[in-house]
Amino acid sequence: MSHLVDRVKVVSFTPPKFKDQRVLIVESAPLKMSESSVKLASMLSKHIVVPKPGNVYLKIRTLREKVLDARSLASAIYPVLTYAVPYFIEEYEPSWLGLASVIDVRKAEPSIVSAGITLRKGTRITSRRPCIAVLVFISRSFDESPSKLLRDHYRLVWNFLAAVLHTKLGQSVEALKLYIPRPKYVVLSTIAYSAQENFIEVRVPEAHTTLKIRVPLRRPQWTLNDVPRPLREDLEVAIINPIRGRASYAPRGMLIVGPPGVGKTVTAEAIASSLGLNIAELRPSIYRSMWYGMTEKALDRVLRTLFKRRNIVVLIDDADFLVGRHISMHETHVSEISIFLQYLQQPKRPLVVLTTNNPDLIDAALVRPGRIDVVLFMGYPDREMRRQIILKCAQRYGLSIKEDLIDFIVRLTRWFTSAEIDALLRLAASKSGNSLSEESIVWARSKFQINEGTRRAVQEQLLWYSQRFQGIVLSYIPRESEI
Repeated sequence: MSHLVDRVKVVSFTPPKFKDQRVLIVESAPLKMSESSVKLASMLSKHIVVPKPGNVYLKIRTLREKVLDARSLASAIYPVLTYAVPYFIEEYEPSWLGLASVIDVRKAEPSIVSAGITLRKGTRITSRRPCIAVLVFISRSFDESPSKLLRDHYRLVWNFLAAVLHTKLGQSVEALKLYIPRPKYVVLSTIAYSAQENFIEVRVPEAHTTLKIRVPLRRPQWTLNDVPRPLREDLEVAIINPIRGRASYAPRGMLIVGPPGVGKTVTAEAIASSLGLNIAELRPSIYRSMWYGMTEKALDRVLRTLFKRRNIVVLIDDADFLVGRHISMHETHVSEISIFLQYLQQPKRPLVVLTTNNPDLIDAALVRPGRIDVVLFMGYPDREMRRQIILKCAQRYGLSIKEDLIDFIVRLTRWFTSAEIDALLRLAASKSGNSLSEESIVWARSKFQINEGTRRAVQEQLLWYSQRFQGIVLSYIPRESEI
């Protein structure tokens, strides 16, 4: 049942599964149910149905500003007050009442968009009755502390409800304001817009303190056009299209093998870019600790947090630290591998990409299908790829290169890696400015020491290893005639 009181809408009803309880909700503006409000209600309700030992504070970060529609989010109090709070009262605290509100604090004056209470039928609030308080703040940032938000706005919400609901509660406004319920258990959430996350924060409880770990998060800078042409179709068919289509058979793990500087990280970023995902880079320095047992605990919490995300690709660059258990120097390293094995076995997880120069070092159990589904071998770039790298670098640094000079640089950079071609052009530009010349290129080339025999041996060894590797193998290893 609903009616208008003082230009606000009051809705009163009995929860379907809790016939002895009553819900009163005040809408200061017409509300609309949305996917965002359903998700918000779900996040709040799980901390009410299974309460924590202490108060709960949730930071909800959104990358889409349109999600912060106050009327959509404010409808989240309906399922909270109809199902979660009545369940809490019935199961845990029969003498309590529940209070919920969504407050927009983006302007100088806070605006209560919706608020409501749940209590047993016939209840008169004649004392400072304990209550469970669920407060949601739509904010511009996470600067204010939860205790300050509660202190500044809890009384405001109750006074608003008292002014509107005093006749339905059978008491005067003054009496209701005097007998303000005591918030004994609080679930407080702040929702704010963030243009771009720079890290994923992981909290690891330890004794009487909490360790904060920040996993770097960045947008991919490379696209599939920066990957060698022979690889693009294989990557799209084997990895990108199944993940983009959310297929149950999509691969969830990938290992990229190749000498330093050939573009392993670039390829990982290109895959993430094609999927529209960010890169979360996991390094051992982030979670390893000098304290006994803390490394394993931190890694477990980090992987648990990362593997719940669906908008990232987890990149483990230079994964040589995941060495075989038979050559590990410390029992902590063996425990690390066991934790990785456990999490890489999970079917629902983000794509995990490992890169390495020495695949023989990595524990064999990590790279079997089901954990690491695809292995990509990358060798030194061929002529076509070197031309592509030169054009890309010229565009990035604003360099002017004539067509015949590009052919000259391609011939001069036999057995160069992608990183070395980039360095060559930067060095040549340091000598001649933005307009490169043959003289500056030759001068820059004279500063590089490239042993073609060694590079040729590395390429042959990589080819030999790729032909004997067990599992799904993609490869870009040009022959010497192509280089």
